[in-house]
Amino acid sequence: MAYVAWLHHDKLSREIAGGKGASLSDMLSAGFAVPAGFSLTADGYRRFLAAGGLDKEIDSILKSSELKSPAGPGEASAKIVSLIEQAALPNDLRGEIAQAYDELSAMSGLACAVRSSAISEDGSAASFAGLFESYLNVIGIKDVLADVVRCYASLWSERAIRYRSRLGDVSAAEAMAVVIMGLVKSETSGIAFTAHPVTGSRDQVVINSSWGLGEAIVSGSVTPDSFVVAKESFNIVERDIFEKELAIWPHPDGTGTIEQVLAPDKAAAASLTDDQACEVARLASKVESHYGSPQDIEFGLAGGQLFVLQSRPITTLS
Repeated sequence: MAYVAWLHHDKLSREIAGGKGASLSDMLSAGFAVPAGFSLTADGYRRFLAAGGLDKEIDSILKSSELKSPAGPGEASAKIVSLIEQAALPNDLRGEIAQAYDELSAMSGLACAVRSSAISEDGSAASFAGLFESYLNVIGIKDVLADVVRCYASLWSERAIRYRSRLGDVSAAEAMAVVIMGLVKSETSGIAFTAHPVTGSRDQVVINSSWGLGEAIVSGSVTPDSFVVAKESFNIVERDIFEKELAIWPHPDGTGTIEQVLAPDKAAAASLTDDQACEVARLASKVESHYGSPQDIEFGLAGGQLFVLQSRPITTLS
């Protein structure tokens, strides 16, 4: 297939699979527990644009927009996003996505995650964390195809254009790959930083965790539990357990997610045991050793198994 590359077949490059896809492929190759999945490559995005002549239109919009003005990024974003949302995926691209989704469903079930993976994302100089869209518990090819287009559109959100403008790198040459992977139905999700994000200390792993899928943390809907683990001993040196009033779960009746208000005892309980927090810290340290630099790692714990869902360099350390 011209526009699909499986994460586990080869170590995929950033130019092919975007930052997220390349990292996931690399970690799979290194033996880390990463869900099965495939990348709709950056060339797939280029094929989508070329089929509708959108590449030239986007280039024209960017060249004619005053991106340094207060209103410029918003105006450019509205025009580009509208173009993308109204365009149709070409038949060859739709066919490849459908075939790969059928193969993935046979491996890991119908539910998947559809995740943006821009070619400039998660690099050593800029992370783009939280700027692009991802969709969880996507079931059925119709919704997968719709979410692929929504991921494409998120490349040109106002926030993403403003961020790239600050870096001096707003260009129609930017491209978006999309990772489609089996859904990890996490009982607990979280983020592990292999350097302290406040103090910069390299000898600690800082873990934020909460019940359910990671959307609750990413969206700021809860104050997550916090664990600080010493790398040398893997002992917990600090623990703060907060009341996590809600959790986000896969929708029980179909595609998408739902919010659930938790019972007081569940809300107040630690989302990781001490042993689990230390297991996360050990895993995070192994990922850091693999990459040779401090990492910001997303994880999910499901059925007693710990999965790595993403790893990106920490770009804010001095």
